[in-house]
Amino acid sequence: MFDASRRTLVVVGAQWGDEGKGKLVDVLAERADWVVRYQGGANAGHTVHIGDKKVVLHQIPSGIMHPGVRCAIGNGVVLDPEKLFGEIDGLVADGIDVTGRLYVSERAHLVMPYHKLIDGASTASKAIGTTGRGIGPTYEDKVARRGVRVLDLRNPTRLRTLVEAGVANANGRLAMMNCDARADVEETLATLAHCAPRLLA
Repeated sequence: MFDASRRTLVVVGAQWGDEGKGKLVDVLAERADWVVRYQGGANAGHTVHIGDKKVVLHQIPSGIMHPGVRCAIGNGVVLDPEKLFGEIDGLVADGIDVTGRLYVSERAHLVMPYHKLIDGASTASKAIGTTGRGIGPTYEDKVARRGVRVLDLRNPTRLRTLVEAGVANANGRLAMMNCDARADVEETLATLAHCAPRLLA
């Protein structure tokens, strides 16, 4: 049954980023049970201050700074596992416990190494002002239904099929951009094998 005493607040940026969403969410999180990030990637991020502690978060919702607040990374987010692990490790090193408070949708798409290659080549050939972190190319693959999701890490056969298709597509695009860099299926699978146990835990 709907509880009218419970509220859901949504913070939406109406520009192109840097509006201060993270700081606003941090203030609102003091009274929240959950803070959910529904889209985006490891962009420039947001800075929050707890006492004299300064923390920059790129993917984890800023509600994680508040004890007892649970945080979710939704399926609309394009997730960079290495960046996520770096953020988690940084929080733990600062004494912020994320155990049992951070949840990742298994339907979130993963930023692959080849997405970063494409983004870097695109940025080099045009002044489009991206962060070069593979976010745009990951969303392109999501829309084209050829992206890799967290849940695909559970199925090695499907994962290989998706990576082979992704690498072939990426290498074709890189060649069209006159970029010498190329993605490799086995290297990509090895990177995912390294990330999978922690991401699926």
